[in-house]
Amino acid sequence: MSQASKRYLYANQLRGCAALLVLLSHWLGVYWGMRELVAAYTASPVQTGPNPMAYQLVSINPEFGLGPLGVSIFFLISGFVIPFSLEKNSRSSFMLARVFRIFPTYWTGMLVSLGAVWLSGLYWGNRPNWDVKTVVANAFLCHDLLGIPTTDLVNWTLAIELKFYIVIALLSAFIREGKILALFALSAFFLLFNCLLDRLTPGSSPAALLIILQALATASVYIQFMLIGIFFYHASRGRLSTVRLAVCVLTQLFLFALTWKYSPINGQFPVVPKIYGWGLLIFTLAYLLQHKFHPNRAIDWLADISFPLYAIHGLTGYVLIKLLLQTGMSFNFAALLSFALVSALAFLLHRTTELPSLVIGKRLAQTLMRRKNLNE
Repeated sequence: MSQASKRYLYANQLRGCAALLVLLSHWLGVYWGMRELVAAYTASPVQTGPNPMAYQLVSINPEFGLGPLGVSIFFLISGFVIPFSLEKNSRSSFMLARVFRIFPTYWTGMLVSLGAVWLSGLYWGNRPNWDVKTVVANAFLCHDLLGIPTTDLVNWTLAIELKFYIVIALLSAFIREGKILALFALSAFFLLFNCLLDRLTPGSSPAALLIILQALATASVYIQFMLIGIFFYHASRGRLSTVRLAVCVLTQLFLFALTWKYSPINGQFPVVPKIYGWGLLIFTLAYLLQHKFHPNRAIDWLADISFPLYAIHGLTGYVLIKLLLQTGMSFNFAALLSFALVSALAFLLHRTTELPSLVIGKRLAQTLMRRKNLNE
């Protein structure tokens, strides 16, 4: 393991833990707490029977959720590591590498998930609720801008990631030069944008335009939170002292929480900023105690497969659990067996799709950079 890998081992291991938190939230919480939704998305009947004890464990506190906690850690890690990609890339080569980072693995995972739902529909005698427009829009992660529902209930974070990459590319010069005020200026703009959108009345704008504006406003709030990771990046590069880092992080957290209050999703998820605060605390402690982290085969393996695992765990896991429960298996055994199968599938995608696409994206980005340097 290289020195750089050892130095940022904590971020990689946090990624694996975050993936597990999201999976537990969905399999233990959403599967039982939102039975009609799961049935609709898996072309299966509504799950019957009492909630298992596992559901009680993840839903005991309505002010807390493992899913939002895991996602918040994902977002912070992304904000922290993405600027490193800017150090050796131009805007265009950066975006090219990011496209190959996201889409090949996501598309393969999407095929696996939709394939699982198709098989579920055959078994239960139901028809999946898809059409060409929905599948295509979700495949290119622009469904939120078109007001089209998600196909897998988890790709909304990838749609935000994609918008974050665009923002990072636009701010690349400021990030390379360590200009912190540019990040705060962007956050202030996002706050103003959400405040103005909050004052629009229904019917005051064309419906299609309003959908786009609301999607962008929603994404902007999450991007605000992801910007916190960039402050940690600057601190890791020696551009921010611990005191300045604390001031920047707390200021950005305040802007995020304030903007959330005026965002389109405040009414739906009012407790999320509190949970994201816990995610920030966990990431901060890991950053401060990074020297305490050491290689761990299980956690490191989970981190390696975290993206494909995240991409397929939802629908594929729901389908497997429901089919296994149908055989008379207990939920605990069904969940454990499903985890083994889904993890094996994720590992297969990691080796056959994720790693090769990363190599291809890196090579194409390097080629693009060489051509740019020759032309200058």
